[in-house]
Amino acid sequence: MTTNSNGGTLARALWEARRDGRQVRIDDRDRPRDEAGAYAVQRGITEASGYEIVGYKIGATAQVAMDLLGVSGPFFGPLYREAFRKNDAAVSLPMAHSPVIEAEFAVRLAADLPPRAEAWTKAEVEAAVAWVGPAFEIVGTRLESGLPGAGMLAIADGGANIDFVCGPTGGAWRDADLTAHSVTLRINGVEVASGHSGMLVFGDPVSGVMWLANHPELGARGLKAGDVVTTGTCTGIKPLSPGDEAEADYGALGMVRARFSG
Repeated sequence: MTTNSNGGTLARALWEARRDGRQVRIDDRDRPRDEAGAYAVQRGITEASGYEIVGYKIGATAQVAMDLLGVSGPFFGPLYREAFRKNDAAVSLPMAHSPVIEAEFAVRLAADLPPRAEAWTKAEVEAAVAWVGPAFEIVGTRLESGLPGAGMLAIADGGANIDFVCGPTGGAWRDADLTAHSVTLRINGVEVASGHSGMLVFGDPVSGVMWLANHPELGARGLKAGDVVTTGTCTGIKPLSPGDEAEADYGALGMVRARFSG
């Protein structure tokens, strides 16, 4: 397998594995050597899929995740309209990808944040926010070798995104302390994890969006009004099986729910 500067054969292999719900074996010589190469593969996957980008996920937002994946810091991947669902959605799980669920804080933008020479400030990003609310990201791996130590392949593969469920958007987020806002995750009525927004390496969700807006690999598109950015798990990762029902309680920001099938 040989890759070109636009993602090439590796991008198509990863896209087809996502599309078909299967895994793929990647030879060491085909692994991207750096972030620039990994993000080029990401862009190649988007091109191969024909899917529309409606936002981004930020991954590896805690040291434990960085250590697991073998990366030195957070990364991002695209969210596609075709895998972006409303609250209480029914989600089909590609079981070959070993799906897990993450309860996250999502941020929707009301204004564009295009690339520019001067870095976007926290105040500017906060002024561009429409809402902050609950979300589920479903992640997994298209890699036969799994995610531990995947490094640049994890970035190349869109940050291992499978699906996304957007919770309620009417919470009074400006009144919330987004440095320590609690969330509790339940699966089939049983509490399996809890956490808070301050667990993110950025300190809060809006700072995560600021990091993304200033990322050089975001490219000419930048961030657009209407984009949703999901900012990393606050509850770790929990495995999912067909028949599971999940809900996460974000207090004043509301609850996100989803049902899963095989």
